[in-house]
Amino acid sequence: MITSKKMDDNFMNETMDIRRFMLCLLKCIWVLFLAGIIGAALGAGIYKLYYAITDGEISYQIRDDYYVVFNEKDYPNGMDYYNAYTWNEFSVDDKIVDYALEQTDGVVTKEDIRASVTSYMPSDYRVVTIVITNTDKEKLLAISEAYKLAMPHFAEAVNELSAIELWSCGDITVANEHNLTVNAAILGAIIALLIAVFVWLVYYCMDGRIYVENDWKKLNLQIPFLGYDSQLFKEDTDANIKALIGDNKVRWTADVKEAYSDNESEEIVLQIPMGKRQRTAVEYDLDLLKKQNKKVVGVILTECDECFLRRYYGKR
Repeated sequence: MITSKKMDDNFMNETMDIRRFMLCLLKCIWVLFLAGIIGAALGAGIYKLYYAITDGEISYQIRDDYYVVFNEKDYPNGMDYYNAYTWNEFSVDDKIVDYALEQTDGVVTKEDIRASVTSYMPSDYRVVTIVITNTDKEKLLAISEAYKLAMPHFAEAVNELSAIELWSCGDITVANEHNLTVNAAILGAIIALLIAVFVWLVYYCMDGRIYVENDWKKLNLQIPFLGYDSQLFKEDTDANIKALIGDNKVRWTADVKEAYSDNESEEIVLQIPMGKRQRTAVEYDLDLLKKQNKKVVGVILTECDECFLRRYYGKR
């Protein structure tokens, strides 16, 4: 029987058959794509579940633009004081918040307003955008409507401003900071694909199935490879059989147990299904046949994948 040391030496001395590697990869490429799809679904699902547990609700936003008219006649430098930083403070100042609260009829609290409202100046110092964010659409709309009254009222209360007019009303949208489902799906797909590729590489390295003649040669058993039971290689295989076996009486078998009971023939041609049997299993069978005084004069691969062989050998 072939010793484990010899098997280990053969394994360590093997070189990678790139063409075989790529063809085996192509055969299971659908598995990698499926892993990516499952990973994307899991990534999105886990994100949605995490978001539901931590926040429980989706945050919504409304962006309303206001046009500020400065009292430049009496306060020519007023626009220097009302900049992006100060507007963010003024938008939640008591002068605006208290008046807005009065307009909501108790739908929201003062803390709700301050937690929901931010502001910024897009580019023009005369335009202020009030951004309202809340998980409750009713509160969101109530605050937005209240600010449409509170902002003009604020202009009346300070000397530097002549008026604040509503310039444009925004629609309710989902807040961007919570719209990360696509990101989670992409990350899940990448992670799943990397794991699938790693698992497949490990499987490929451990896989000792016999696909082509080169796999048989790696066993170094000095038993002739007769060819493939395939229309693509029929002429070559028939020529090898005629040259190496001729008219000798041999038993063709894929089952070594059948060969044990055959007392008439001591010469055997072993038929190995392509890509279905491990080299270690074939080595074991050959060792058993040797103990039964059966001589294996050749091997042939059966149940061949014509497409695989055509691509491997570049035949048309």
